Amino acid sequence: LANSFARGKLELSVELEHIGDKGVAFDLEAVRRYHRGLKELCDELGLVEGVRLTDLIALGALRLEEPQEELGPLLEGAMGEAIAQTQAMREVEGQRLRSQLLGYLVQLDELTGQVEARAPGVKLYHKEQLQKRAKELLEYELDDERLEEEAVLFAERSDITEELARLRSHLAAAGEALESNEPTGKLLDFLAQEMFREVNTVSAKARDGEILGRTVAMRGEIEKIREQVRNIE
Repeated sequence: LANSFARGKLELSVELEHIGDKGVAFDLEAVRRYHRGLKELCDELGLVEGVRLTDLIALGALRLEEPQEELGPLLEGAMGEAIAQTQAMREVEGQRLRSQLLGYLVQLDELTGQVEARAPGVKLYHKEQLQKRAKELLEYELDDERLEEEAVLFAERSDITEELARLRSHLAAAGEALESNEPTGKLLDFLAQEMFREVNTVSAKARDGEILGRTVAMRGEIEKIREQVRNIE
């Protein structure tokens, strides 16, 4: 089992059933020994009931002659068949999950593109807001050079270029993982956590309503991914 499955919890149960036309062959010599021993004990103790079949069964005298080592190949064959059936079922389910996850990645890719398109306009927006606040609080306009300095400082604090680049990298890595034949469940779970972290940072730094709306949708898609990767090896 350990060589066939890399992740998850497995439960194995074995049920033995005698099949064949030879009937059940008991170890008669062992039964006779038990019977002789019980009969001698009854005679010694003066018991008149005698030895009954139930007494022999209770003592475990009725043992099958079939050697237990013959069960090994049978168990190996049955387990191999069960593993093959389980893996075939997992393959079908895996393809379905893969299709769903790819759909979530496509949605994230589109939303990321929308945020990237909006990001340059955020700097201009905040520059205008700085000008507006300067007029309201100081009752004069900042010169363009001073205003540009303030805007640059704010832009550095609110720049989301690196976060978006890392998010793109995680999306690409997730896409590659879904194309792999190796177990990728843990990797996809890690990438989903990293994507969630980057999106949260983008939302906090951008301070833009439109970007905020996109990040809410992005978190929803990432949460779907995190739910599904729990079912992937």
